[in-house]
Amino acid sequence: MHDPHFPEEPAWRETLKRISTIRELDDYSTANVDFIAECLESLDDRVRGGAALAAEGCLFERYILDSILQIAEYDVSDAVRKAAIQSLEAAVDEGVNQGFENEEDFDTELRDMEEWDDFQMESLQEDYRRVKNLLLGILQNEDEILEIKEVTLKALSGLGFKSYVRDWIEDFFLSDKKSSRLTAVLSMGKYPGNWEKQLCETISPETEKSLLMEAISASFLSESQLIAERVEQVLQRSGEDADLISYALYTLANINRTENLAEILQKFSTHPNERVSGAAKAAIELYTKKSFNDYLEDELGMEDI
Repeated sequence: MHDPHFPEEPAWRETLKRISTIRELDDYSTANVDFIAECLESLDDRVRGGAALAAEGCLFERYILDSILQIAEYDVSDAVRKAAIQSLEAAVDEGVNQGFENEEDFDTELRDMEEWDDFQMESLQEDYRRVKNLLLGILQNEDEILEIKEVTLKALSGLGFKSYVRDWIEDFFLSDKKSSRLTAVLSMGKYPGNWEKQLCETISPETEKSLLMEAISASFLSESQLIAERVEQVLQRSGEDADLISYALYTLANINRTENLAEILQKFSTHPNERVSGAAKAAIELYTKKSFNDYLEDELGMEDI
């Protein structure tokens, strides 16, 4: 029985709790997908926005993508549109992974993936094209607001090997608006090898902290000695800033081109700040795995495990 001294939670809050649980557990059962589809039609912006974010995990389910594309283009709430566009990044990444940007790769994938029939693959490719065309249209729309364009560029970052996407990233990087520069640096993260100069320029102790942290994070997949040196310089001058130290340690471990890296990580693993010591221990684990995999590949000619 309901206690009258404690008012019932609003329906929208209960709905968002269920949506959040679906995302956290990655539980996209038929019932949950149907629930998300229903929530995408809600008149409550909060419910629509939450469902749009959760839809990332089931974009290619029946009806979901149609609703997300509609919301991304036409929703009355900019916040809800941003949530939908953010989810569409997963569709772009999936399309790139399937080789849809290269017809020869697409044919190879089709032959190798026997569990997919022709209709399924062609349908997925068509869905990818719909997503890509919508996102590019938003970027090219001169009347579109900057916030929407920023989240759209990030959603297209999986196409960062394409010159037209690189041009957009470059334009945003050169902007005098902090939010646009942050978006550009974040978008560099999937192909940091294309942005060594810009990332090195940004990874400096003099750079504003949020932009600096984004640049360090975007360098995670880099293999650049120069970028590693810049990150190490930031580490040496970071003082007791746990955020910067943690980001720098983990990125250095993955780049794995720093002299005495093992000693550096070991030193920070005993740091009195638990966040720093925890980051150092995670970085040590990553460094150890990468070093072993590099040995297998470089010395024994084996693929990593």
